[in-house]
Amino acid sequence: MKDPDIISLFLQRSEQAVAESKLAYGGYLRAVAGRILQDPRDAEEAEADAYFKAWGSIPPEKPQSLKAYLGALCRNAALDLLRKNRRQKRGGGTETAFCEIEDMLCSRDVAEETAEGIAFSQAVNAFLGALPKAKRRIFVQRYWYFMTPQEIASDNYMTRQAVNTCLMRLRRSFAEHLEREGFLS
Repeated sequence: MKDPDIISLFLQRSEQAVAESKLAYGGYLRAVAGRILQDPRDAEEAEADAYFKAWGSIPPEKPQSLKAYLGALCRNAALDLLRKNRRQKRGGGTETAFCEIEDMLCSRDVAEETAEGIAFSQAVNAFLGALPKAKRRIFVQRYWYFMTPQEIASDNYMTRQAVNTCLMRLRRSFAEHLEREGFLS
Protein backbone atom coordinates (compact mmCIF):
# COMPACT_ATOMS: atom_id res chain seq x y z
CA MET A 1 0.00 0.00 0.00
CA LYS A 2 1.33 3.47 -0.86
CA ASP A 3 1.75 6.42 1.52
CA PRO A 4 -1.36 8.36 0.40
CA ASP A 5 -3.52 5.28 0.97
CA ILE A 6 -2.08 4.64 4.43
CA ILE A 7 -2.42 8.31 5.38
CA SER A 8 -6.01 8.18 4.19
CA LEU A 9 -6.58 5.27 6.60
CA PHE A 10 -5.13 7.36 9.43
CA LEU A 11 -7.39 10.25 8.48
CA GLN A 12 -10.39 7.88 8.52
CA ARG A 13 -9.23 6.65 11.98
CA SER A 14 -9.02 3.08 10.67
CA GLU A 15 -6.92 0.75 12.81
CA GLN A 16 -5.71 -0.81 9.57
CA ALA A 17 -3.49 2.28 9.17
CA VAL A 18 -1.14 1.03 11.87
CA ALA A 19 -1.05 -2.49 10.42
CA GLU A 20 -0.28 -1.15 6.94
CA SER A 21 2.37 1.21 8.33
CA LYS A 22 4.02 -1.67 10.13
CA LEU A 23 3.95 -3.79 6.98
CA ALA A 24 5.43 -0.98 4.86
CA TYR A 25 7.95 0.53 7.28
CA GLY A 26 8.35 -1.78 10.27
CA GLY A 27 11.80 -3.01 9.21
CA TYR A 28 13.01 0.52 8.56
CA LEU A 29 11.76 1.77 11.93
CA ARG A 30 13.33 -1.15 13.81
CA ALA A 31 16.62 -0.45 12.03
CA VAL A 32 16.50 3.25 12.96
CA ALA A 33 15.69 2.49 16.59
CA GLY A 34 18.00 -0.51 16.75
CA ARG A 35 21.02 1.49 15.68
CA ILE A 36 20.37 3.98 18.49
CA LEU A 37 19.35 1.58 21.24
CA GLN A 38 21.34 -1.58 20.48
CA ASP A 39 18.59 -3.70 22.06
CA PRO A 40 15.87 -5.37 19.94
CA ARG A 41 13.26 -5.11 22.70
CA ASP A 42 13.91 -1.41 23.17
CA ALA A 43 13.81 -0.93 19.38
CA GLU A 44 10.40 -2.63 19.27
CA GLU A 45 9.21 -0.33 22.04
CA ALA A 46 10.36 2.74 20.10
CA GLU A 47 8.69 1.43 16.95
CA ALA A 48 5.41 0.88 18.82
CA ASP A 49 5.69 4.36 20.31
CA ALA A 50 6.10 5.80 16.80
CA TYR A 51 2.87 4.15 15.63
CA PHE A 52 1.09 5.41 18.75
CA LYS A 53 2.32 8.96 18.16
CA ALA A 54 1.36 8.77 14.49
CA TRP A 55 -2.13 7.64 15.49
CA GLY A 56 -2.43 10.62 17.80
CA SER A 57 -1.03 13.18 15.36
CA ILE A 58 -2.62 12.17 12.00
CA PRO A 59 -4.93 14.11 11.79
CA PRO A 60 -4.31 17.04 12.13
CA GLU A 61 -0.91 16.37 10.54
CA LYS A 62 -0.88 15.07 6.99
CA PRO A 63 2.74 14.17 6.21
CA GLN A 64 3.98 14.23 2.64
CA SER A 65 6.32 11.30 3.32
CA LEU A 66 5.00 8.75 5.78
CA LYS A 67 8.37 7.00 5.90
CA ALA A 68 10.17 10.19 6.92
CA TYR A 69 7.41 11.11 9.39
CA LEU A 70 7.39 7.70 11.06
CA GLY A 71 11.19 7.61 10.97
CA ALA A 72 11.40 10.92 12.83
CA LEU A 73 8.81 9.80 15.39
CA CYS A 74 10.65 6.52 15.91
CA ARG A 75 14.04 8.20 16.18
CA ASN A 76 12.71 10.67 18.76
CA ALA A 77 11.13 7.80 20.72
CA ALA A 78 14.44 5.91 20.60
CA LEU A 79 16.36 8.97 21.80
CA ASP A 80 13.89 9.45 24.65
CA LEU A 81 14.38 5.80 25.60
CA LEU A 82 18.16 6.21 25.35
CA ARG A 83 17.97 9.16 27.76
CA LYS A 84 15.84 7.11 30.13
CA ASN A 85 18.23 4.16 29.90
CA ARG A 86 21.21 6.43 30.44
CA ARG A 87 19.61 7.84 33.58
CA GLN A 88 19.26 4.24 34.74
CA LYS A 89 22.97 3.69 33.97
CA ARG A 90 22.42 1.22 31.18
CA GLY A 91 23.04 3.33 28.09
CA GLY A 92 24.21 1.68 24.88
CA GLY A 93 27.15 2.17 22.54
CA THR A 94 25.47 5.04 20.72
CA GLU A 95 25.64 7.14 23.86
CA THR A 96 28.92 8.68 22.71
CA ALA A 97 27.47 9.99 19.44
CA PHE A 98 24.45 11.35 21.25
CA CYS A 99 26.59 13.07 23.89
CA GLU A 100 28.71 14.73 21.20
CA ILE A 101 25.86 17.02 20.16
CA GLU A 102 23.33 16.73 23.00
CA ASP A 103 24.13 20.20 24.34
CA MET A 104 23.39 21.74 20.95
CA LEU A 105 19.96 20.16 20.60
CA CYS A 106 16.76 21.85 21.63
CA SER A 107 15.22 20.64 24.83
CA ARG A 108 12.71 17.84 24.30
CA ASP A 109 10.38 19.94 26.46
CA VAL A 110 10.04 22.32 23.52
CA ALA A 111 7.38 20.85 21.26
CA GLU A 112 8.34 20.57 17.62
CA GLU A 113 5.16 22.43 16.67
CA THR A 114 6.17 25.55 18.58
CA ALA A 115 7.71 28.49 16.78
CA GLU A 116 11.03 27.79 18.52
CA GLY A 117 10.95 24.13 17.45
CA ILE A 118 10.18 25.07 13.86
CA ALA A 119 12.91 27.73 13.84
CA PHE A 120 15.42 25.22 15.24
CA SER A 121 14.46 22.69 12.59
CA GLN A 122 14.93 25.33 9.90
CA ALA A 123 18.34 26.25 11.32
CA VAL A 124 19.46 22.62 11.25
CA ASN A 125 18.16 22.21 7.69
CA ALA A 126 19.98 25.38 6.62
CA PHE A 127 23.21 24.07 8.14
CA LEU A 128 22.87 20.72 6.41
CA GLY A 129 21.85 22.35 3.13
CA ALA A 130 24.98 24.49 3.11
CA LEU A 131 27.31 21.52 3.59
CA PRO A 132 28.98 19.76 0.66
CA LYS A 133 27.29 16.44 -0.05
CA ALA A 134 30.14 14.33 1.38
CA LYS A 135 30.21 16.22 4.70
CA ARG A 136 26.42 16.23 4.97
CA ARG A 137 26.46 12.46 4.46
CA ILE A 138 29.03 11.99 7.25
CA PHE A 139 27.08 14.27 9.62
CA VAL A 140 23.81 12.44 8.97
CA GLN A 141 25.43 9.03 9.24
CA ARG A 142 26.83 9.88 12.66
CA TYR A 143 24.04 11.94 14.21
CA TRP A 144 20.92 10.56 12.54
CA TYR A 145 21.85 6.91 12.00
CA PHE A 146 24.41 6.76 14.85
CA MET A 147 26.99 4.94 12.76
CA THR A 148 30.40 4.52 14.38
CA PRO A 149 33.36 6.44 12.95
CA GLN A 150 34.75 3.12 11.71
CA GLU A 151 31.50 2.32 9.87
CA ILE A 152 31.44 5.80 8.35
CA ALA A 153 35.08 5.47 7.29
CA SER A 154 34.40 2.15 5.61
CA ASP A 155 31.25 3.42 3.90
CA ASN A 156 32.98 6.57 2.60
CA TYR A 157 36.40 5.08 1.76
CA MET A 158 38.14 7.19 4.39
CA THR A 159 40.36 6.52 7.36
CA ARG A 160 38.81 6.54 10.80
CA GLN A 161 41.05 9.46 11.78
CA ALA A 162 39.85 11.46 8.77
CA VAL A 163 36.24 10.81 9.82
CA ASN A 164 36.96 11.84 13.42
CA THR A 165 38.62 15.05 12.23
CA CYS A 166 35.73 15.80 9.87
CA LEU A 167 33.18 15.18 12.65
CA MET A 168 35.07 17.44 15.06
CA ARG A 169 35.06 20.25 12.50
CA LEU A 170 31.40 19.64 11.65
CA ARG A 171 30.42 19.83 15.33
CA ARG A 172 32.33 23.09 15.69
CA SER A 173 30.66 24.51 12.55
CA PHE A 174 27.26 23.29 13.75
CA ALA A 175 27.71 24.98 17.14
CA GLU A 176 28.84 28.22 15.46
CA HIS A 177 25.84 28.09 13.13
CA LEU A 178 23.43 27.54 16.03
CA GLU A 179 25.06 30.37 17.95
CA ARG A 180 24.63 32.74 14.98
CA GLU A 181 20.99 31.68 14.78
CA GLY A 182 20.50 32.45 18.47
CA PHE A 183 20.09 28.89 19.79
CA LEU A 184 23.38 28.76 21.73
CA SER A 185 25.00 31.42 23.83
